[in-house]
Amino acid sequence: MFELKKWLGQLLMPLPFSLSLLLLALLLLWFTRFQKTGKLLATCSLVIITLMGLRPISYELARPLEQRFPPFEVSLHPAIDAIVVLGNGHVSDPAVPPFSWQNNIALARTLEGVRLAKAYPQAQLIFSGYVSGDPLSNAEVNARMAASLGIDRSRMTLFENNKDTHDEAVSIADYLRQKRVALVSSATHLPRALALYRQQGLDAIPAPTDYTAKQSQQPQPLYSYLPKGRYLMYSEAAMHEWIGQLWARLRGQVNE
Repeated sequence: MFELKKWLGQLLMPLPFSLSLLLLALLLLWFTRFQKTGKLLATCSLVIITLMGLRPISYELARPLEQRFPPFEVSLHPAIDAIVVLGNGHVSDPAVPPFSWQNNIALARTLEGVRLAKAYPQAQLIFSGYVSGDPLSNAEVNARMAASLGIDRSRMTLFENNKDTHDEAVSIADYLRQKRVALVSSATHLPRALALYRQQGLDAIPAPTDYTAKQSQQPQPLYSYLPKGRYLMYSEAAMHEWIGQLWARLRGQVNE
């Protein structure tokens, strides 16, 4: 069921959705008399990919999520009992150095967790992230990176068996009940994650990282407004979170 839900969710992302429209359009154009419908679907596919690959569009999708919470300021929080770092992805390829196994999202989250762990030396550091097509869990890979940066493994607890953010929230909130917790995740993901944790009774303090919609104070060259794969990726990440928030509300997992 989980894999089916994940597969269906991926199909709703801009690139797979647009390519599905294009495939349907080609089938109609080559093998049926519905030529106008085929042309319309092909045009829609091109428009969606182009728009989602534009910087202004990707930023408008991501920025409302990323600016929901301010950066975590250590000076505003004198005591933290635990730091929860949500997982993302990695590939433990023996042909590359272990420090390169994490993807950029997991690395950014781990680095923020390490920053807070050094600011709160008595706090427990918790990594989540399950095993998915790899011998190691993402929690384990992130913990190894934290250890290489000077955090003692004895401070770390790993949650490796939860497959999505909701399941993680149920397990981790129960484990950390009544404790002062900092929740580390990507800025786009944090609004949904925090809502799920609060629904479980854990009023964690948000610690956003991995920002994508970063606005420069200087005028940008015109070529920066051309469609790019990077902005398409940002749009997909933001769309994933907007759809995830809606899905969580429909399932009654959050009330916010």
